[in-house]
Amino acid sequence: GLLDHAADVGAHLKGALQQALSANPGVREVRGQGLMIGIELAKPCGVLAQRALDAGLLISVTADSVVRLVPPLILSRAEADEIVAILVPLIEAFLKE
Repeated sequence: GLLDHAADVGAHLKGALQQALSANPGVREVRGQGLMIGIELAKPCGVLAQRALDAGLLISVTADSVVRLVPPLILSRAEADEIVAILVPLIEAFLKE
């Protein structure tokens, strides 16, 4: 049931990120499949990797402006909510700069 679990939690994570970031014009798209999620921003965001790490979250940035999340397949919904709680304020603050 690992793949079904990853699809379920991934849909939850992606939906929560879309809802939290949908009103921000600096967010172009939230996309993904399963637990592999990409958040495309309107400007280069390499500095977010270190800021997220400082906040206790490991992310990567690809294509200069896409925040990439690739959590483990055993991620829980509560942990997905924690990712949203950490990442959304970081992205919003970064886009205001």
